[in-house]
Amino acid sequence: MTFWLSCFVFLINISSAGVVTIRNQVINDTQIIRKDSKISVIAHMKLEEGDEAMTMGNPVVLYLYPSTQIYLAKNSRIKISKHLTEDKAGVKKVHSIIELIQGIVHLQVMKDNKLEIDQSVVGDSISFAVRGTEFEVAKEGLNYDLDVLKGEVEASSPYVQTFVPEIVKAQEGFRFNLKEKSFQRRKFVERLKGNLGFSSPEEIQKKWKQK
Repeated sequence: MTFWLSCFVFLINISSAGVVTIRNQVINDTQIIRKDSKISVIAHMKLEEGDEAMTMGNPVVLYLYPSTQIYLAKNSRIKISKHLTEDKAGVKKVHSIIELIQGIVHLQVMKDNKLEIDQSVVGDSISFAVRGTEFEVAKEGLNYDLDVLKGEVEASSPYVQTFVPEIVKAQEGFRFNLKEKSFQRRKFVERLKGNLGFSSPEEIQKKWKQK
């Protein structure tokens, strides 16, 4: 799954915003949905809070600086509900909420002692909280499937009450069924394999400093 990718810079138009860079193979094959309007991707375009990214025949890779890379599979759709960074006492705090509306998303989150990450992928009545890790979330019908490649992810839902947090570890699979409002452990499945076009942590840090 190796392909040539071009870089385009996006800024989320909110206070203390983080920077989102989106890379995709065919620029006209990805659209931004803003207040029910569809906008073709162009270089240096500003994203507003609530914008959605929708792929068709080609995947895209998004960078949520300074810590996260997102691979959005073809025929998938996400909403960047929140993404901002703030500096406090020498520690950079990152707050992100990514809503999976359709398809499959693969996240890689960089660990850094100078970063405090508050990031989650959410769906209808389900939240997967990042703990510095790499994982996939897929929406298939009424199921939200989580597969953790590295690290850990915390799963929670207002409809499923447990005595301890549901922690899904590396090489484990997990499912939330919206109809039944239930959690279920299952076999690990890696849907997106091969070269996803991610950059190295060093490249991400270099690009972030340039911003």
